[in-house]
Amino acid sequence: MAIANDAELIRAVSTAGRLVQEIQDYCGRSARDNSRINFPRGLIGTAEQYRNLCPSYLSQRQKSSCAYGFMYIDVVWWLLARTDLSGIAKEMTIKSAIITLGTVLEAVLHIPGQGIFASMAGVKKRLDRATIRGWLSEQERDSLKQLWDHRNNVHIRLLDTHEFDKYRSEHFNEPRQALKALMANLKSWDEAGRR
Repeated sequence: MAIANDAELIRAVSTAGRLVQEIQDYCGRSARDNSRINFPRGLIGTAEQYRNLCPSYLSQRQKSSCAYGFMYIDVVWWLLARTDLSGIAKEMTIKSAIITLGTVLEAVLHIPGQGIFASMAGVKKRLDRATIRGWLSEQERDSLKQLWDHRNNVHIRLLDTHEFDKYRSEHFNEPRQALKALMANLKSWDEAGRR
């Protein structure tokens, strides 16, 4: 039966949480096929939907890789929005999403035959130029620059501090929206003949 109000939602969440905990308590770390719960259907966008967000200067392989990244981000969003994951486990989940978004950002900012976008210039310089070209607002640019700074923490040997209390949901939610805006603008620019 479908949830019809907040009181029913609270009861359903309590029941689901209790049942998931009972499954875990019974199965432990044993990977049993009969212990898998259904992941919500319709939440994860399709590869085709996400490929369609990509500008055509990306190869089909690159579009697919970007799409798979966005599908993974949908899973991360659900995990963070629908569970009480906290502490380091939550932060490392966010970090993983940041790295994935950074990978997609880097891919869409490499535009063949377009000066700085085809050069070895770093992502931040490309973001500055994208802002000058009107593809990003300054706020979106700053959000994506912060994403890139956090993304570079993938290089653990270069970390200057510990990672405890370093990543928050807004460190990937806001850049995700900025990245989608950038991709929409790049796609429009590309379809208009790169004018």
